[in-house]
Amino acid sequence: MQKINLILILLISLSSSAQKISDIFFSEFVECYYSNKETEPICVYEKPNGKIITELSPLTESHCWYKFAISDSKNGWLKIENLIVAPGCRENKLNENIKLYKDKWILANKMKINISDLDVKPENGVKFYKNANSKSDLVHRAGKFIETKLIEINGLWAKVSFLVDENRIIGWLERKDQCAYPWTSCPYNPN
Repeated sequence: MQKINLILILLISLSSSAQKISDIFFSEFVECYYSNKETEPICVYEKPNGKIITELSPLTESHCWYKFAISDSKNGWLKIENLIVAPGCRENKLNENIKLYKDKWILANKMKINISDLDVKPENGVKFYKNANSKSDLVHRAGKFIETKLIEINGLWAKVSFLVDENRIIGWLERKDQCAYPWTSCPYNPN
């Protein structure tokens, strides 16, 4: 009987630990990441233009990225919903409490969002809009992988910038086309 109880406790604890990590993948927030190629720390602020409460050191492991869920933006600032270090650094201390910096702020200038790693004709690819709605004019369509810089959010829309043939494109990206996982490709849904 003790063995069964011990096995049951072990299974429950493993399940809750796995749940904590999977909770970071929120479809109800814009998600972005901080490239592991960056060399400057990420400053976390109490509020926009406020006091720095901590600095997150650049990650040196090759398969580890800071990944943020963002709940709001204001003038180049992003409000943190949660933060995780993934996928290769699940033991990172930040993963013990992914909401540690909830409602704190970071600068948007180095945060990234990718689009799916697809290979389609541009006219069938991901749409970037002039405004944060799908009835807005298109500013670009991409049929290949693009790494974009996050500028701001509006609900689940992400305003991003990227270069195409040395021309800066700025457009709004729907949530379904946002991929904040530099370690894998996100599924592409052309509808």
